[in-house]
Formats: sequence, structure tokens, C-alpha cells
Amino acid sequence: IYNEEIFDLLDMKGDVKKDLKESPQTGVFIKDLKCVPVKSVDEMFKLLDYGNKNRSVAQTNMNATSSRSHALFTVHIESIEGADKIRASKLNFVDLAGS
Repeated sequence: IYNEEIFDLLDMKGDVKKDLKESPQTGVFIKDLKCVPVKSVDEMFKLLDYGNKNRSVAQTNMNATSSRSHALFTVHIESIEGADKIRASKLNFVDLAGS
């Protein structure tokens, strides 16, 4: 989120702005975000690094690469336990501008 506009840091084709939506079933969400399945922690960290490099940053008196945007990184974790049981978790990481 930069200058009150939402961008997908994993899908930076032409800096297309995303829309904030609300649904009775899912609540508030951002339409058309890129979702990338990974199979290892290393793959996940590579995506996190890629998205982080696409953030807006600028120099301040205290920090040469201070973030100018808020960033959210959501991880969905699923594991299959037996033939009929799936365990799922969702982690949301938030980095606020200037923090």
C-alpha cells in the first residue's frame, strides 16, 4: 500500500493498482492478488525477497532504505494428515511504512 493505492508486489507487470473489496463470505480482501504455491521454506523466502525488492523505499536521515509503503505477506500452510484430514493455517506478516 503506497500513497493509498494497493499494488501486488509479486505481480509487478505495469504497476497495476488493485481494488479493495468486501464479501459477506470472506470479509475484506484485495481482488486478483497473485497466489504462488511453494513446496519449501527456501521457495517462500525467495518470494518474500522478490516482493520486498519491489517495495517503494527512499533515504532518510536515519536509514538509507526506509520503506515508504505498508506491506502484507500472507502464508497459507496446508498439510495432509491421513486420507481424509487436512490441517491448514494462515499467517499474516505486516510491515508498516517507516518501521
